[in-house]
Amino acid sequence: MPEIALRRRTRARRPVVKTVEAENFDLVDRYDIFKGFGSVEVLWNRNTLENVYTVVEPKLNEYEKKLALLLPKEMEMVIPNLKGFKVTSKKLDIGNLLDAYVDAFNVKLTNESKEKIKYYLKRDFEGLGPIEVIVNDPYVEDVSCNGYQTPIFVYHRKYGSIKTNVQFATKELLNSYVIKLAQICGKEISVSEPILDGATPHGHRIQAIYGEEISTRGSTFTFRLFREKPFTPVELIKFGTASAEMVTYFWYMIENLNSALIAGVPAVGKTSTMNAMLMLVPPQTKVFSIEETREINILHQNWVATSTREGEFDIQDTGEASNMRIDMFELVKMAMRQRPTYIVVGEVRGREASSLFQAMSTGHTTYSTIHADSMEATVNRLESNPLNIPRIMITYLNTVIFNKFVRSGDSVNRRITEVDEMSGFNTETGEVVYNKVFTYDAYKGKHSFMGYSNLYKKVQFLKGLTASEFKREFDFRKKLLEEMTRSDITNYVEISKIINTYYKEPEKAMAMASGAEE
Repeated sequence: MPEIALRRRTRARRPVVKTVEAENFDLVDRYDIFKGFGSVEVLWNRNTLENVYTVVEPKLNEYEKKLALLLPKEMEMVIPNLKGFKVTSKKLDIGNLLDAYVDAFNVKLTNESKEKIKYYLKRDFEGLGPIEVIVNDPYVEDVSCNGYQTPIFVYHRKYGSIKTNVQFATKELLNSYVIKLAQICGKEISVSEPILDGATPHGHRIQAIYGEEISTRGSTFTFRLFREKPFTPVELIKFGTASAEMVTYFWYMIENLNSALIAGVPAVGKTSTMNAMLMLVPPQTKVFSIEETREINILHQNWVATSTREGEFDIQDTGEASNMRIDMFELVKMAMRQRPTYIVVGEVRGREASSLFQAMSTGHTTYSTIHADSMEATVNRLESNPLNIPRIMITYLNTVIFNKFVRSGDSVNRRITEVDEMSGFNTETGEVVYNKVFTYDAYKGKHSFMGYSNLYKKVQFLKGLTASEFKREFDFRKKLLEEMTRSDITNYVEISKIINTYYKEPEKAMAMASGAEE
């Protein structure tokens, strides 16, 4: 292909981003996302005294930049648009397309240059463009773009909320990118419908605003990243979110069909905690989960995973809904008819709460999350609109688990700070009576058992165990979890295998957990 063609077509655009100048920075951390192509560096800015999350990608020379801008336009007949590419890419690989194009037009390109250009083409057409490295970072939970010419922020598991070196240079680029996000979610966004609430095929939850009518700084978007590798009970212990004793309590709680709510403020790790707890569900039992956008991922074979659906209207023809709206209330009713052992609702915040507590009152075991930071706030939230749960019915709930952010020096950590058991209802005062089972001392960084649990008494009674026999069994399970943590066994399959072995051969399970037996 002649040089003239390159010069003639260089006005073709692909998403570009600005980067922070790497001056006055100290390297804090570095790790690869796409080996040899995309990596992350966490840098300490000596001027502003803050960390910066830096995306490092291959640098292109001027010729490579021109070619990378030109190729998408040249290949428009093969890849006309994003939707068309999704269909085409099932049969064709974009790397093979580039190779064929280079050969057909005799483009002079070294193997190194070809691989770099191939990376950017795959990133922009198959991936999520400038944030592809960020979205694939296992330490990142949220990605937030607050407008053009503004740094994108991420929530990093190790460094908390942190500014990145990535930003959209112009309003037009950001608007175009938000439209692309809507297409990926199978939805539309425009000036007339400027709000997007959707999910990518990988399960990432996206909320976006288009244009400046609602958001004065221009289009915005937020990613809640879906973790393909689910959080495990061992990781709760490993990262200090819970103690081994507390996770052992959860094991007994799930095994003995006690219902629970996990409470806390947004982004405190409620769903991650619930995911980890649900991995202790016995393998043959049926789980039915209900969410608006899928976040639960328990890798359980006997699991029905459902999500709500908004109604779609055909205004031009009949003005009636072409697809019936299915909300969480309907799905909870459906779940009760299917006789699952466990009903899991992503979050209670509407009329589905009434059905959930009705399910508890009829003997179903249920788990869900709620936005509240204390037992008093939880009770008030359940009683108030739109949940409207009578206070007497709240006592059908067995346990409430509180997740909170705890500051330690410069870092902010997620901790389970309190586990409470419902003990009954005081008819004279009208108050819900509850018992604190576990608390967390932020100064000592330690979880403590408060000395009494209704669940432990229930287990002793059902199994016919004395207090000393129950303690021996409890301590064995606790040690099993501690050994898995010490051996860094975080894979769900391995954890499940060890726990299932425990029920038949406890000593063999202990040997597996300690690494003494393969």
